[in-house]
Amino acid sequence: MSAVELVLAIAAVAGGAIVQGSVGVGLSLVAAPALVAIDPAFIPGPLLIVGQIIGIRHIIVEGRHIDWRAVRHALWGLPFGLAAGFAVLELVPETIRTILIGALVAGSALVLLAGFRLRQTRRTEIAGGLTCSFGAIAAALPGAPLGICFSEMRPPVLRSTSSVYIGIVGGVGIGLLVARDNFGLHELRLIGYLVPGMFIGLAISRLVRPFLDRAWFRPAVLSVALAGGVALIIGQLI
Repeated sequence: MSAVELVLAIAAVAGGAIVQGSVGVGLSLVAAPALVAIDPAFIPGPLLIVGQIIGIRHIIVEGRHIDWRAVRHALWGLPFGLAAGFAVLELVPETIRTILIGALVAGSALVLLAGFRLRQTRRTEIAGGLTCSFGAIAAALPGAPLGICFSEMRPPVLRSTSSVYIGIVGGVGIGLLVARDNFGLHELRLIGYLVPGMFIGLAISRLVRPFLDRAWFRPAVLSVALAGGVALIIGQLI
């Protein structure tokens, strides 16, 4: 990895960590397009693990807000989402999978930018669990589905509840990736490149949380994610 690529990777993760550290989801939405362009092996394992570390902060600090009922319902979708995600990981060629990641990022950003919301019910919580686990394995994108399906939650509840479920998905997913020889020493080295950006982003996120209610904040973040997803698709097609 060149010095320029290292700086870009750290900057991408720092931006994603700012978003996830303040909103509760969004690390992959912001960071994945840049990281997969540098090295596709960043997806899914290394980025998933960095997301787990950020989630630990939310669980420790805001654990009293966890909606355990929503977590239990989401777990019903876990095995189906993991199976579908691994099917994509094993069967879809790398170039097509990169385009898929770009499409998932851009599509998720568009849905959230449009203000689409679901009434939170048992069915939507199960759907959120399924799509979260699928996105985590196929593209290291677990957060966007939960941001939609848990959209009625207050920020502390969303941050802590999403972190618990993503932590479960990530733990199971990484174990299966290792068992299937999709996570090894190269991926461990890549995590080391991401850690500085993660700590920078987490530190800045403390200053960003007061701005969560500003009308411009959410659209600005999602617009960055949308641009990154579109750029990733174009980069593979030209």
